[in-house]
Amino acid sequence: MKVLKWMVVPLFVGMMVTTAFMHPATNEITIEAGEESIVVETREHTVGEALKAANIHLSDHVQVNLGLEERIEEGMVITVEDVISVSLEMEGEIHQLYTAKPHVQAVLDHMEIELKEHDRVHPAPMNTLKPNMEIRVIRVEKVPDNQVEEIAYQSITRYSDDLEPGEAKKVQEGMPGRQIVQRATIYHDGELTGSKVENRHVLQAPVDEIIEKGKENVLVTSSGELIHYKEVITMEATAYDAGYQSTGKSPGHPQYGITRSGTRVRPGVVAVDPNVIPLGSKLYVQSANGGSDYGLSDAEDTGGAIKGNRIDLYYESRSEALRFGRQQVKVYVLE
Repeated sequence: MKVLKWMVVPLFVGMMVTTAFMHPATNEITIEAGEESIVVETREHTVGEALKAANIHLSDHVQVNLGLEERIEEGMVITVEDVISVSLEMEGEIHQLYTAKPHVQAVLDHMEIELKEHDRVHPAPMNTLKPNMEIRVIRVEKVPDNQVEEIAYQSITRYSDDLEPGEAKKVQEGMPGRQIVQRATIYHDGELTGSKVENRHVLQAPVDEIIEKGKENVLVTSSGELIHYKEVITMEATAYDAGYQSTGKSPGHPQYGITRSGTRVRPGVVAVDPNVIPLGSKLYVQSANGGSDYGLSDAEDTGGAIKGNRIDLYYESRSEALRFGRQQVKVYVLE
């Protein structure tokens, strides 16, 4: 602590031993400043007088642990510390402080500020103090606000083969549910800042509304997906692969594995007659005999034998294509 380094030698120039009948009795005291600690004898009466006699000049940047008018007593320890300036804002008031405290929490303790459960402090309490630091204490109050609220029901549409296209029938009435919503209304320094849902307790679950409709250009796929289509065509389906037996091209041929559209063949690509199904159409190929659907497809290829209501389905291997053989399918042209 620099406040004492330059004054160690002259510290007690005015306190040298004289005859007992000229001065009052001496008291041994300790003066601590930073890392320095010195034990001295003094005949001064007050803390302020002792510090002045020790050539310690007080200012706004020095803090003493005792009052300057406090009487000197034997064994007294006087602590002198450098201080920094910080500001503390709380409940609309700003306090300018000079302190030697190490961190924010120590300032709060010195000011006898008790933090409640939800209060906030910026910077955080254990942050080290820095010159001109701005400390803010925000009083946070959470007021319970519990209300019974409605739970909306959902409307579910099912497509039925028992209804005509366009026909609709409500088979179950919807009924809203009820729940207790536990909220906390939040105030910062007395001002409303918002609310937060902390819990929900269902008193009565909602009942969904169910409406059945006749299928009208809606396909329910094997996976349960609903797909809208423009038209459906019953076709004779065969299968092909990229090999020579199907396409007349072998690996190494520049057009091997390339479709009429210029794309590379892959599962889901089909060959069609462009006069029946335009190239680029999105399709869904459904088995007509209860077998597995070929599924979502892209009309990207053509074939010499694929004319009229014929379709050729691509498989990656010759064995898969032969196993498929020739079947009746329903081809849905999607919207």
